Amino acid sequence: MKKKIILFLLLLYYFACGAQSNPKVWTAKYEQGLHNYLDSVSKPSLPDTAKRSKYISYIISRLKQEIPNGLNSVSKDSLHNLNIKIGREYVIRERKEGIYDDGIIPYYTPWTPLIEKTFRDDFWAVFQNRDVEVVNKFCDCIIEELKNVYRDSILVPVPSGVMT
Repeated sequence: MKKKIILFLLLLYYFACGAQSNPKVWTAKYEQGLHNYLDSVSKPSLPDTAKRSKYISYIISRLKQEIPNGLNSVSKDSLHNLNIKIGREYVIRERKEGIYDDGIIPYYTPWTPLIEKTFRDDFWAVFQNRDVEVVNKFCDCIIEELKNVYRDSILVPVPSGVMT
């Protein structure tokens, strides 16, 4: 979960700071700049250099596939949804390879509408073929319970024992 939030915030920041849209956006310089930026801002929460580099490389390769015209070619909502999708794919891939230690240092982040939306989007990805009303009630319940445990700020990633 934390990976998704970090990626979204990083990409949103990079997107908002004016990456120039052009037909040849995925140049070596563009990729290196994005890699350097993601590396510098994710270092505090993902201190292991090898794990961080592997994660960033995956992000960039998937972004190149999904957004061939660069970050400015999509809306912020689309970028958010793509961020969730890529983060989920990465975690699933790591789990299939037997890697359960993502190396992320847990941290507290304030409750915001974006944090709540991220939780909802994650649940919708898991329960996409279920009744809309039931999934919405489930999301409301989980978020309410998490807010009871973490009143002002939520610990990300949420410990598995808390989620259980």
